[in-house]
Order: sequence, then C-alpha cells, then structure tokens
Amino acid sequence: MGDRTERNRRTAPARNLYNARTYDSITFRLRLDGSDGVTRDQITAAAQAAGQSVNSWIIEAIRDKL
Repeated sequence: MGDRTERNRRTAPARNLYNARTYDSITFRLRLDGSDGVTRDQITAAAQAAGQSVNSWIIEAIRDKL
C-alpha cells in the first residue's frame, strides 16, 4: 500500500470537486467561553448520546426547529 499522505495529495482535487458539487457549507461560530449559552463539548456530548455524528445531530436539530 502506498503512502497515505501521497495518496491524499493526489486525490484531493477530485475530492474537493465532489464536495463542491455535492454539499452546501454553512459555518457558525461558538464563543470559547460559552457565553452563547452552548459549548462545543455540549453539542458533541448530545450527538454522542443520540448515537449520531455532530453534523447529523445539528441537521436534525435544525430540521426540528424548521
């Protein structure tokens, strides 16, 4: 098997093109001190408790709110 770093470097352009055509990206920011009322650790723990990835947990929370 080849070097993983080299393989990732070679496949990055195709992967980036696929992601650009397939996904829409939304970025949100949380304050490190938790003054937003939520922390990264809380979100991660809630996702793990639900048996989901953080991304799928956030999508489900948004879907419930909509």
